[in-house]
Amino acid sequence: MATDRALEREYEVPTDEAPGATCPYCGRPFRSERYATFHVGVDHAEECTDGEREAFDDERDDEEYELFTFHFKAAISVFLVYFLFTFIYALVWAG
Repeated sequence: MATDRALEREYEVPTDEAPGATCPYCGRPFRSERYATFHVGVDHAEECTDGEREAFDDERDDEEYELFTFHFKAAISVFLVYFLFTFIYALVWAG
């Protein structure tokens, strides 16, 4: 699936960059601690400690909030653009 490939590229650490974190279970390098936390919570859910599970839950909650905020801002932007075009349309036709 294309989404999986896009995520894999984002997780990959370029050869000229030092990894930000490494998985304690499989040794896979990640660009940031956040990506490693998600990896441990998803791919090693059965093995991870309570602290790692809590860190994963916190990161997931943060990401859900960021996504909600993005969607909210996008919806407001669409509404404002629609209002602006409607106002301009009314002004043009009012003459």
